Amino acid sequence: MLEIEETDDKSFIYCATCSNVISKATERIEVNGSHAHHFTNPHGIRFHVGCFANALGCDISGAAEAADTWFMGYFWRLASCSECHTHLGWYFANTDDFFYGLIIDRIQEEP
Repeated sequence: MLEIEETDDKSFIYCATCSNVISKATERIEVNGSHAHHFTNPHGIRFHVGCFANALGCDISGAAEAADTWFMGYFWRLASCSECHTHLGWYFANTDDFFYGLIIDRIQEEP
């Protein structure tokens, strides 16, 4: 398990299910002009997603997929909590860049 040193609870992002540290608040980024996005997958399920430069508390799984990507030019893989394995979002990558799209209601700013 990856250890992320905690110094100030307000500066971290936690899994809403188990309170595992997922990322730092300073890892929030804008992609396509915004940090937060609303998307609907091909099954009609809506997601409110926030973009993060890194999420070291996530495990990445599955093959890289280009189909149905929400960010043009990026492949996606699943991102889950490394502690409880709750699906937290997606890891988006291309040959030059990567970021995480985390489901807002599955993360929290307090443990």
